[in-house]
Amino acid sequence: MKDVSVASELLKHYDARLMRCYPVSTRLNHVAHDDAECSAPVDFAQIQDRLFS
Repeated sequence: MKDVSVASELLKHYDARLMRCYPVSTRLNHVAHDDAECSAPVDFAQIQDRLFS
């Protein structure tokens, strides 16, 4: 990346009022998984109930 103005655009603050928080699958915890399913919202019932399986 050589254009500083493009990089500067990425460094702007994001409005916290637009942010959302939701549970995601434990699939996110594995480096081999790199797809949209990792960030898809899940029901609380699907969330892992233990730290280690």
